[in-house]
Amino acid sequence: MTIDFCVPVYNEDEIFPANAERIWHFLQSFMSEYDWRLVFVVNGSSQKFINLVQDFVDKNRPQSACFIISESGKGRAIKAYFDRSRADFLVYMDIDLAVDVRDLPNLLAPIIGNQTDICFGSRMLPSSVKNRSWFRELSSKAYLWLSRRLLGHHFTDLQCGFKAVSREAWMTVSPLILDTAWFFDTELICLAQRKSLRLQEVPVNWSENRYIKRRSKIKVWREAWVFLFQIYRLRRRLQKI
Repeated sequence: MTIDFCVPVYNEDEIFPANAERIWHFLQSFMSEYDWRLVFVVNGSSQKFINLVQDFVDKNRPQSACFIISESGKGRAIKAYFDRSRADFLVYMDIDLAVDVRDLPNLLAPIIGNQTDICFGSRMLPSSVKNRSWFRELSSKAYLWLSRRLLGHHFTDLQCGFKAVSREAWMTVSPLILDTAWFFDTELICLAQRKSLRLQEVPVNWSENRYIKRRSKIKVWREAWVFLFQIYRLRRRLQKI
């Protein structure tokens, strides 16, 4: 049984060293029973940042790796690596560690136990713990309300960047995924549901600024119009699948 833990990174010079160490030490301590690898997917970044990631990887081989693509985009980065990976299970998380890394065992348990094909974190379940601004909480609830009505899903959180998928499930849904940026998460879940894959949400401990004051790279007002267009486009596609 093999697991690839994938972390897409884009010019994260300020937070990468400390957070990469946190992920690494957690995996070393709590994932020893599994055959795992930590992969940083560097996308559209400067050579300076690539060198920073490569230095970390060189110190922690062979369980650490650097996968580089020239263009930026979270969805593009994850899809590029997942399509090439041969691991049995594929996990991705954000380098800002908004989701507590200690939630990883709860994310993995249902999928390793063959209870589900895709398992993903939710900030909106009753037992979830969250620390975020009222504005981002309101925008997430508005997105959830709209996406439920237009995309026909029943989940509580599509956009949390904390997901695990079996390789078989990934190969089923990957050819259908078009988005290369932040809407990738929504496409993954809604397309998987349309293909009748088993999906399960788990509560997470989520903090907007867990270790360092760092602004989100999602510009809510600007991205809202993009997401609205993407929802309508995905709705049309789902009707044809």
